[in-house]
Amino acid sequence: MATPSDLALWIFGSEQERRYTQDSPVLPEVWLRFGEEPEQPQDLLLTPHQHGSAARLMRELLRCVQADTFGPDHRHVEMALNEGYVVARLTLEQVVRCAVPLSPWWRELWPARVKRLDHWVIEWLRKNDERDLRAPKDARFRGDRLFWYLALLGRLMIDQAPGREPREASRREQIEIGSQLLQKLQPPKKGESPELWTVNLNRSARTALSKSRLAVKADAAERVFSVKCNDLRWAIVDTGVDATHPAFRRRDDKGTLKKDRWDSRVIATYDFTRLRAIVSGQAGDLSEDQRGQLKQRVETAQAIDWDALKPLLMVAHDDAGYLVPAIDHGTHVGGIVAADWRGEDPEMPARSDLVGICPDIELYDLRVFDQDGDGEEFAIAAALQFVRHLNGHSDLQVIHGVNLSLSLDHDLANYAVGRTPICDECERLMGSGVMVVAAAGNEGQAKYLTHDGRQQDGFRTVAITDPGNAEGILTVGSTHRQNPHTYGVSYFSSKGPTGDGRQKPDLVAPGEKISSPTPGEDFKDKDGTSQAAAHVSGVAAMLMARHPELVGQPAQVKQILCGTATDLGRRREFQGSGLIDALRALQAV
Repeated sequence: MATPSDLALWIFGSEQERRYTQDSPVLPEVWLRFGEEPEQPQDLLLTPHQHGSAARLMRELLRCVQADTFGPDHRHVEMALNEGYVVARLTLEQVVRCAVPLSPWWRELWPARVKRLDHWVIEWLRKNDERDLRAPKDARFRGDRLFWYLALLGRLMIDQAPGREPREASRREQIEIGSQLLQKLQPPKKGESPELWTVNLNRSARTALSKSRLAVKADAAERVFSVKCNDLRWAIVDTGVDATHPAFRRRDDKGTLKKDRWDSRVIATYDFTRLRAIVSGQAGDLSEDQRGQLKQRVETAQAIDWDALKPLLMVAHDDAGYLVPAIDHGTHVGGIVAADWRGEDPEMPARSDLVGICPDIELYDLRVFDQDGDGEEFAIAAALQFVRHLNGHSDLQVIHGVNLSLSLDHDLANYAVGRTPICDECERLMGSGVMVVAAAGNEGQAKYLTHDGRQQDGFRTVAITDPGNAEGILTVGSTHRQNPHTYGVSYFSSKGPTGDGRQKPDLVAPGEKISSPTPGEDFKDKDGTSQAAAHVSGVAAMLMARHPELVGQPAQVKQILCGTATDLGRRREFQGSGLIDALRALQAV
């Protein structure tokens, strides 16, 4: 049996060079598990292609498995689906013959005009010396990828052959053995859309929010200080937070989820994508009297009346008027801050906990992206103004913090850095006593054209997006969810400094493969500085809950969080002050 280190060399190795990633749809952890348990089917989580669906992916997998030629024992497989994933216990043969061929990667791999790939491989090996295993003159075909893939399969097949001891084999022999799994596979059909994106292990690590809580020490801070955030409210300015999701439902004194799906910690929803239509009198649900009043306010140049607009922007929390968000981003972000979804809950499909940083905090859902995911600076700025209005017309602060997991490209020809409308609104909101946390942006990766015309991956600095360029707010970059010291700052995370030379981001937090709730009683993994910012929002709320004298003092909260961050040993313009540390922050006051 190959050792994990041997298999790692096969997965990432490429002749004299070493890959830093592997490009097949089967993630390295799956290959390694098949290497550790070569004869056992593995419990896998398959992600559909963005243009496909879990239902279609499951249909195609079942059709292939039931029609396959490996015998009746391989035709019965445990398979189920939710809205976002297909879960299945598959053998190595089933992954190779049924799952991988549904991916776009496989379509790129298959040489043009070849009908039987296994026959073609054997013939190619017969005609070519081992050192000549490279691509023929066909721009569509990547021979290095194919032969790497077949050699890896051959290594695994040798290890799992019945009655055989693990042995060394030449690369040619490994390729020949690996090609046996390709018997009678049909070439991809032209124009057929792919169904599969990735094959992952279905393991507890998939509920990565629990591990990211460990990374920022939120679990330790909660245990040591018994922090309760139920008196605080955080606004999620995003695509919408699904108030019907069990992850946000209140619990009774025994810790059991309440049965009424409207007994939610998402206490109010406002849709700012309708604001322009309402204010202009174009919204279809306005009465004639309301249209007349709005028209009069426009004609007489009266300031916006948030009290009058509030009921028009409100989305009712009832079965008749509520609209579940079509885009899952806001629910995912809100879940990182506030989810409380436990394995024993009847609606929980994963049977393992998905617990946010502050599982008892209340949320305001301020929607600034429509059901198609389109948004604009006007609606975002209006949402921030609305928060100031709510707080300014109440004896006590209504909303204590705002999470802005969104990005706008800075228009450098028209605005000074950090002085765009959205940045100005953020500064005003901070000045009113509200904590504002924003994503740094996901613009850290770049594509470069080399002198000989090749496209090459690279990195960008001076890439912070708005509103992260605002001076006073807390701007957050991304790091690994579990091993931040090892992996440092995520490749996609926008790096500083700002275009005018200020130090940003301020902090980093976990933002890679974070599991969190999504609409429809579901959950999924997502990556980005959006997810990182949500972690920092949660820790900021914990600090304010532990030390109420910090409520209304966002600059001081920012100073404490930055001053107690853990240095990851990276440059300041990459990591800011470092990884946020909830335990150290609560201890510092």
